[in-house]
Amino acid sequence: MTPSIGELRRRLVIEAASDVADGGGGYARTWSALATVFGRIEPRRRRESVDDGRVVGLVTHRITIRWRDDVTGDHRFVADGTVYRVLAVEAHDERRRFLSCLCEEERQ
Repeated sequence: MTPSIGELRRRLVIEAASDVADGGGGYARTWSALATVFGRIEPRRRRESVDDGRVVGLVTHRITIRWRDDVTGDHRFVADGTVYRVLAVEAHDERRRFLSCLCEEERQ
């Protein structure tokens, strides 16, 4: 279903990763804002797994925004303090009016 423009009402910041040398032979990952857009966030799937003897929840979402050709799996969205890591990107329709991103909510 193609969203109406009025459904894209969540303010999202698209962030890109940068790896900066930490001086000790490694690197530190930092994130910088690429753009602020409006979109729709839909919860898709929830599942639980056991990690080191504790239950860990995993939540995936579909985030829909207006078409952009610069969003990849190397980006993430931030909305109201919640971080969504981009797992996959696809055109929402054949006219490329919208972009659908399958994302995983990051627990911090």
